[in-house]
Amino acid sequence: MSRYSAFGIHLGISFAIFLVLAYLVVFEWYPGMFFDIDGGWRGMRIITAVDMVLGPTLTLAVYQAGKKGLRMDLTLIGLLQFACLFAGTYVVYVERPLAVVYNDGAFAVLSTDDYVNDAGIDVPDLRHIPGDYPKWVLVEVPTGVTEEADFRKKYMSENRLLNSAVENYRPFSVDHDQFTSHALDISVIQNRDVGKLALDDWLAEHGGSLEDYAFYTLSTRYQFGYLGFRVDTGERVGMLNLSAFY
Repeated sequence: MSRYSAFGIHLGISFAIFLVLAYLVVFEWYPGMFFDIDGGWRGMRIITAVDMVLGPTLTLAVYQAGKKGLRMDLTLIGLLQFACLFAGTYVVYVERPLAVVYNDGAFAVLSTDDYVNDAGIDVPDLRHIPGDYPKWVLVEVPTGVTEEADFRKKYMSENRLLNSAVENYRPFSVDHDQFTSHALDISVIQNRDVGKLALDDWLAEHGGSLEDYAFYTLSTRYQFGYLGFRVDTGERVGMLNLSAFY
């Protein structure tokens, strides 16, 4: 078998593995808009570099029919590729978005790192929240003046954001009072040059007028923008991404 045949076989096996991992990343771990805004594309580049480039390229470099120790070389290449691929896939998996948390007029996408390293708590079990991951939740803040003050003071004293108040997580609903009363003043976006461009593109894509939509701040690890909802139906339309205009 020639060097290029060995390279082709290794590349074919790697491609089959790549398809499985690509499905997990695109459809399970970073579904929909999260692939673009919260690291899915970056994760795919890591997996592609390790799976489709590293292993097959090393095989191409070392393969020589009849070479002494060739089997050992190929075994070491396979082990190296597996170790790197496992490590890269683990990082992509751990950094996947677990929850989209709404609080005080803004959405934030939280991962394992946000809970464990930033908030200092265990990763919450969100299986009771309806829907697929990432789970959409709302932090229900106590409504009484004293109760709300105590609630906020508790998290400030623990140096934690309210986004990590998992005991107050509720399934997100556009009908919840604490959501409907916090829509962003559209002038906040319009007063930014990139905001005007983004809004023009938004209307060109989704139609209607600005009065048809309500926008809420959305922050992820890599991008910042606004999440748009239809005023009449409460339907979540998508992200008004300002990062694309910088």
